[in-house]
Amino acid sequence: MGFQVKSFATIRMSVSNVSKSRDWYKQLFEIEPIEDIENFVSFKLQNVCFDICLADEKSPVSEGGSVGYWFVDDLASLLDKVHRLGGSVYRGPLKVIEIQRTIVQIIDPFGNIIGFEASLPN
Repeated sequence: MGFQVKSFATIRMSVSNVSKSRDWYKQLFEIEPIEDIENFVSFKLQNVCFDICLADEKSPVSEGGSVGYWFVDDLASLLDKVHRLGGSVYRGPLKVIEIQRTIVQIIDPFGNIIGFEASLPN
């Protein structure tokens, strides 16, 4: 093979309302966007950009399509905050013994799916 996949650089979510999604993810992640223009917002989470853009005919709003999973240190705290902000669990939490992690997909109040995972307790 002539190349190696290193890591995610950007995860992009297509949404029906960019400003509502921006405001929700600002609260969830407790950070400000690095770019915020009409119909596009980008957050920097560690070394990965999380972009929110307006859905169109080539990139529609999707449930259960490709889902990127963010690694977090405390899944229970994250899920508590998701619920407080009006989101809910979409799938999981599921223990994945092979990789020693628990994974979960959440659905935000606007119908967008995002994944999170954390290490299984020792």
